[in-house]
Amino acid sequence: MMQRTLPLARFNLYGSLKEYVGFEYHPATAMFPLLHSNNLLAKSRNNWQDFEGRKAFDEDHSLPVVGTKLNEMTENHRFSSFDMHLNPQLTDSVSSLRPTEEYVGMRSGHFMNHFGWTKIGGSWRYGRSYNDKRNQYALGTWQERKMTPRFMLAPRVSQSGPGARYEGKLRYSSVPLAKLVWAFDSGRLNKNEVITAYHLLQSGVVAKRECVWPGFAITCGSVQSLPYPVHFELQSATPRAIKLIEEAGGSFTAGYLTGEGMLQELEPEQFPLFVDQDLPQRAHIESNAANPKKRGFLSRWYEDEAKYAHPDAGRRMAHYVKPPQDRDFPTTIEELDIVKHQQKWHLNQSGTGTVLPWHSMNTHDQLRRSAGAL
Repeated sequence: MMQRTLPLARFNLYGSLKEYVGFEYHPATAMFPLLHSNNLLAKSRNNWQDFEGRKAFDEDHSLPVVGTKLNEMTENHRFSSFDMHLNPQLTDSVSSLRPTEEYVGMRSGHFMNHFGWTKIGGSWRYGRSYNDKRNQYALGTWQERKMTPRFMLAPRVSQSGPGARYEGKLRYSSVPLAKLVWAFDSGRLNKNEVITAYHLLQSGVVAKRECVWPGFAITCGSVQSLPYPVHFELQSATPRAIKLIEEAGGSFTAGYLTGEGMLQELEPEQFPLFVDQDLPQRAHIESNAANPKKRGFLSRWYEDEAKYAHPDAGRRMAHYVKPPQDRDFPTTIEELDIVKHQQKWHLNQSGTGTVLPWHSMNTHDQLRRSAGAL
């Protein structure tokens, strides 16, 4: 190796020599600006999206073939709807069903009339005619002068809209009469007791999923007669079924139940307290409860109403159709004095002898789980 001559040995000054040594005096990141946690070129990348998959180590050591959930979902054969119809075992869950072919995906934009579908965050500049329409003044309203206003043309026949408590079309789950006869003959139901939805559920004649509001309707398929008298208290029945039941000497009563009432009927142990039963709403009184053709549970009461005293009449006034004293306010001066005195002593109760609602916390909405199961 060639040797340098001694006087030429140091050709740098010491200041520049520090840069030549470098590593001792500078942090490594000054030399390698991209150095980040032992990685010479650390740049952020979107992690899983450019993962190229596992590499085979060698020609001899190829990768094992293992299935994943993703493989199953993508590469497996989905049964057609015909297959699923043929073999119900294939539809083991709702997730094995798929939406119809014309379902494109979730709605991801706005529908603007006369314009079409726009992207969310799309530009307003493109809906030219649409925007011109929007920029004009508001249109005047058409006042119906010189003509009979339209609301006068049709009489108000019945209430509709939100004011009418319309629950929807009553779609009962049907219990065929043949099934009931089978249940009596096989000893599941006792023909000596009044059969309710509760009995049907407990005896296993109907399944839990069949107990849907508004309840059960008795239908008669091919049954010609009923062999013994039975008493039913269900939600509805075909006229012919009623005829068969009553020809056999039994009786049918249509009891209307609200959704809450169905719960109380089918799980009684969840409701340890009884509340006063209200009358059903007007629509249900007219259609079901008071209808003698449907054997509604109020129809007898409506027929015989005159025989009973008014529930609010005291012992003295029981012979009146409606008790005359039924007032919530004082009528005469003397009564006003009495009421003032009575309110002063009895904490503001009205003068009619009304009692305060002591059980006001047990209202219908709060009552359901108030005291736990028995």
